[in-house]
Amino acid sequence: MLRNGDNSLSDVSCDEKASAAFFCEMKSGETTVGSSNVTILLPTQTDNKTFQEHFSKCAYNHTTHDFLACDVDANCSAVDFASSVTCSNNKFSPPVPFFHCKSTLHRIPYTLVCDHRADCCDSSDEDFCQFSPCLGRKQFACKDKKQCVPREQRCDKLSQCVDNSDELKCSDTVNVGNVYHNTLLPPAVVDFTGKGSFTVTPLNSSTCPETHFQCHGNGYCMPVYVRCNGVFDCRGKEDEMDCDSYTCPGFYRCRASKICLHHDHLCDGVFQCPQRDDELLCNFTCPENCTCYGHAFICTGEFRANHYRDLRYLEAPDTKLKLTDVFNNRLLINLVLRNSGITRVGELNLPNLQSLDLSYNKLTSITGSELGQLINLHYLVLAFNPFDTIHSLLDSRYTFPYLYSVNFSGLPFTELNETFFAAFPSLQILNLSKSGLDGVSESGFQSLKHLNELDLRGCSMQRFSRVVFEGLENLQHVYTDNYKLCCPAVLPAQLDPSDCHAPKDEISSCDALLRSEVFRLFLALYALLALLGNLGSFFYRVFIDKASVKLGFNVFVTHLCVADFLMGAYLAIVGVADRIYDGDYRWNDSEWKHSAACKVAGFLSLLSSEVSAFLICLITLERFLVIGFPHKTLRFSRWSAHVACVTLWILGLLLAAVPLLPNTAHWQFYSQSGICIPLPVTRKEFPGGDYAFGIMIALNFVLFLFIAAGQILIYWSIRSNSVTTNRYNKKSKDMAVARRLLAVVMTDFLCWFPIGLLGILARSGVPIPGDVNVAMAIFVLPFNSALNPFLYTFNMLRERRRKAREDRLAMEERSEHATTQNSVQSSGAVTSSQQKAYTEKEAWKLFDKFLKEGVLSLDRVRHRILNVELTQSQ
Repeated sequence: MLRNGDNSLSDVSCDEKASAAFFCEMKSGETTVGSSNVTILLPTQTDNKTFQEHFSKCAYNHTTHDFLACDVDANCSAVDFASSVTCSNNKFSPPVPFFHCKSTLHRIPYTLVCDHRADCCDSSDEDFCQFSPCLGRKQFACKDKKQCVPREQRCDKLSQCVDNSDELKCSDTVNVGNVYHNTLLPPAVVDFTGKGSFTVTPLNSSTCPETHFQCHGNGYCMPVYVRCNGVFDCRGKEDEMDCDSYTCPGFYRCRASKICLHHDHLCDGVFQCPQRDDELLCNFTCPENCTCYGHAFICTGEFRANHYRDLRYLEAPDTKLKLTDVFNNRLLINLVLRNSGITRVGELNLPNLQSLDLSYNKLTSITGSELGQLINLHYLVLAFNPFDTIHSLLDSRYTFPYLYSVNFSGLPFTELNETFFAAFPSLQILNLSKSGLDGVSESGFQSLKHLNELDLRGCSMQRFSRVVFEGLENLQHVYTDNYKLCCPAVLPAQLDPSDCHAPKDEISSCDALLRSEVFRLFLALYALLALLGNLGSFFYRVFIDKASVKLGFNVFVTHLCVADFLMGAYLAIVGVADRIYDGDYRWNDSEWKHSAACKVAGFLSLLSSEVSAFLICLITLERFLVIGFPHKTLRFSRWSAHVACVTLWILGLLLAAVPLLPNTAHWQFYSQSGICIPLPVTRKEFPGGDYAFGIMIALNFVLFLFIAAGQILIYWSIRSNSVTTNRYNKKSKDMAVARRLLAVVMTDFLCWFPIGLLGILARSGVPIPGDVNVAMAIFVLPFNSALNPFLYTFNMLRERRRKAREDRLAMEERSEHATTQNSVQSSGAVTSSQQKAYTEKEAWKLFDKFLKEGVLSLDRVRHRILNVELTQSQ
């Protein structure tokens, strides 16, 4: 473009001769004369503290906006998209929030959402946006009918509309180029006004200013932002060379572009970047209590949100901000006001809001009309508010067609029916965890045809039908604490059971109360030993060995037989239930756990274990008094023994009945598992867990220590009271006694020590596998009840038979001696000398035997008393 002598303008061909004297621009695709392989050197950017505070340095030393630092299209990070959250600008805490495009993995900063330019490949960042209507004569409506610009900016030669429609059909449009009269030859400084014109000023130094670079051959100084802008601005076209490897350390690099510019050209009122990001956030001040990533705020305190009309994202948990503070922030897309003391919602004028988090506030109710204007709402979180009811939200006049994720955790649900979610026809993710949901009607979820993920963790879900998931053809993930919901017969056909996440029940399976044949075998074995062994022991002591019943020791053992028999009855009840429900247990689990039979079984188990432990302590005390103080009168008589036993039974009944009292009935203590007794040996918390720990762990552990200490004292009393002169005989008898006492201590140890130790470890936070609960309940808890009859009754019978055999042999020996003596006295064929010699020999022999038998008889009498008593105690 050349100004003629009459001041008229005319086009000039950009050939080599003309371009040597005049500034000339051409599209990079046009054919031109000449070419160059020279490299342009950019000037060095002077540090600017203000510039550095609001911008981030990138991997190649250029800079960009803070909110673009982790944006892939900003070319700031040296890592790929999947790792962009750990981009080179790791100074961000908290992390930069991103808007996720709908149908792709692409994500963009919230500042670029609803900016009238599609940054997502599917345009999902712009399609939903609602804007205020243009104000008649005061504003000009751009071609898209969404963007409004002041009327005075129409046809001002500077495009404000993203689609440039505000500069179309303007009568005074100027030519692309303009050269002023007295055009300066290079070297000179060229600047563009942004309104279709440029200026050329003299170069007052030997080098171009740091905002410009110089074309080859001492040419014009061109603004840095025309380098690699797709237009040839230098005579030799070197400004468009090597653009694929072009870097601009210290300069701002435009988003999704190779164009760079000096910080003096940021916020200068002229759009130099293709996406206009060089004019973003001009004169912007971040609130004092916030961290700002463009129009995305993460705040820790209150601020005047209504002063920031361009706000897109606000995360302000634990503040006092209310919904009225953001009433007119129409561009808000994501709002988090968690734990902010909000008591009411009110009607919200936030048509672009997609995500609303009001969890942990003080909301007691919410209505459909209050959320009715949130026409683009996708995510709703109302978790852990003290709602009186949630049903007010389910107003049939209001539906939320775009809502596909709701979080109702901790809200007061008890049962769901088919009409509950009619207001959410597109729901894909439903979180009802810890809501107290106990059951679902037969078609409770069937209105959620698009449901993809369901979270029911923390809900008992004891009542549900066989078709609870029928019709949910899109269901892909289920999270629950009830393993029965993950049984293949319950899940929809397309859902893989591995995608249904529930803790495995250590005892039961979908088909049987006892999921293992090993469990059944040991339960039957222990039940038979406990029932038959204790029944036989009871009949022997009461109806056969009537004389011994008068002794305190035998009274205790008789009551012990009854207590251990109850443990066998408990095992039998569980075994019978296992056979009754075999093959279809999943539909009868709740019925069994809450049945009277299960409660009776659990009651008997706790009663048996506690009374048995108490009685063994009494037996240990009684044996210690008899053996340790043989000449004292410290004894339990028959009646005092009965009184002591009745007292222990009353105490045991009270301990077992506490979980059934009205004030503790909500524990459902005996309904925690299929075996009807909760053992606190894992970290899993359950109602009444502290009570179970106090009784089954703490109390029984103390009783075990008492029994072990008592048996040790009994053993030492026997050793100290022994008067035998035969050391070998004494040692063998001491070892026999020690073995019997060790058997008593070891059975108690094997029963209560593992349970007590695991309970203490679990209470201390040590992880205990769930299968341990099964081992304790089936293999350990009934162990003592099955073995006690053999320790205290059948072992005594075996000892008595041994004593009787020894007495019979002694009598036979005495009878043989008497027969020999009589035959000698009646013989007449012997001489007097033979008779005298024989008589003297026999006399010494008899005298020696008399002395030995006399001493041994005294010791035998004492040991027999002690051994009988000790044998009875076993």
